[in-house]
Amino acid sequence: MRHDTLTFANEAVHPWAPRALRATLALGFAAMALAGCGGGSGSAEPGQPPATSTLAAPENFENTGALSFAWSATPGATRYELFADMDGPGPQTEVQMGEAQGLSFYSTTQRQFGYLNLARIPDFINATFRLRACNSDGCGAFTAAKALDLPSRISYEFSSGRAPLKSSSGNFDPISQDGLTLVLRGSNGSTSTLLVFTRTAVGQPWQQQAEIPTNAYRIALSADGNTLAASEELKVQIYQRSNGSWSRQTTISSTQAPTACAQPCQLEPDRLALSANGNLLAVSGRFRVNGSTTALSSVFTYARTGTSWTAQNNFAPEGDIVGTALALSGDGSTLALNSGAITRSVNITPPLVHIYAQNGVDGWTEQARLPVGIVFFVDIAASVFSAMTLSHDGNTLAVEARNSPNTLPPEYHITAADLTCPRAGTGNAAPVSHIALFARSGAAWQRQAAIAREAAPSWALANDGNALFYGELFNRRNGAWTCP
Repeated sequence: MRHDTLTFANEAVHPWAPRALRATLALGFAAMALAGCGGGSGSAEPGQPPATSTLAAPENFENTGALSFAWSATPGATRYELFADMDGPGPQTEVQMGEAQGLSFYSTTQRQFGYLNLARIPDFINATFRLRACNSDGCGAFTAAKALDLPSRISYEFSSGRAPLKSSSGNFDPISQDGLTLVLRGSNGSTSTLLVFTRTAVGQPWQQQAEIPTNAYRIALSADGNTLAASEELKVQIYQRSNGSWSRQTTISSTQAPTACAQPCQLEPDRLALSANGNLLAVSGRFRVNGSTTALSSVFTYARTGTSWTAQNNFAPEGDIVGTALALSGDGSTLALNSGAITRSVNITPPLVHIYAQNGVDGWTEQARLPVGIVFFVDIAASVFSAMTLSHDGNTLAVEARNSPNTLPPEYHITAADLTCPRAGTGNAAPVSHIALFARSGAAWQRQAAIAREAAPSWALANDGNALFYGELFNRRNGAWTCP
């Protein structure tokens, strides 16, 4: 079975060179092409590639994201060799990575980079990697082995459990809160699939538990890891795990829209969010009024009772852009969605985050409208959209936002004085982008902090709402966010 390369996020958030730069550097660094060697895993094993040069092991060797690597240049080295042990401490033989896997090197000043752009990440899920420097005399000592460690690429481990990383430039594949269930995209021949991997404990090897054929373009996994939602064209597939086996529980079709939605109402699914136990699904979609050919945006909710799913409610605040940012609290009590957004060329409407709270079994009440700089644009050059998330109890909201004082009303403006934990040396500069943190007291919401770290590509909010990872760890104590 062959698996496709997994994309964690847009190329712009990886520390890889842009395509044009890679092509240019490839010409200048052709001398760093791979040389063939055999190998086994472990320095004392028979068949271990011998050190035939006095070159030291490359320093600062690290996995920088998916199948990309970085290290400091070794003086005297003219090329580098990368080896992979596909099952880590298991019995398989260590092998050298080469052109068949699309391994390429490039360099910027004293920093070296490599990436396996043709390799399939699911094939490397348990792999460890080692690197050595070579010259005309041979090759030197190996670095210590580095594990791929997928969970750290797509989530952050807080004291309250793992929380998914968010990014404005792409989507990360989901992992359960305990870090023991992981879903990756793949293929089996010409068929697109979702691959479910599990492990018995953190640090133990991953085992493939299921392969689900689907053309899903967005997926969501419940925090307990037992429910998987996958959006396809005009439908959402729901999969459920029971006693270690996965099966399709239901298909939510385009015609299964809440009765409160203005008819004709048709689900055209996009973004998805699941409660922690998987019993509540929020999905952004579209509907049409009075036979109009113009589709308006909405967010629908569906509830599960036992094994049955029913359409629950829809939310259609005014605005041309609704639900491009979507969050559901773990306990299913609170829903956040946007209306309006800052686009590449024009501000459609001043963007708001609408907060809805459960009122009874299936009733919802709009609780707040929060002014914050939601961004959404997709074109051939780039895709940027605001991500947001709610704590498990719904009392804390984190929004990745943009500061746009020239196009938005004053209540949206973030100045240097508004920042919590400003980075030293920034002076009076207002941030371009930031994480806005809102807190609920009773039914009232207010912004509690704004944190700017321009170089941080991804972020995560702890499930208990008391910590934020954004390049570094920020904690909340007694209602106030403290600096690292």
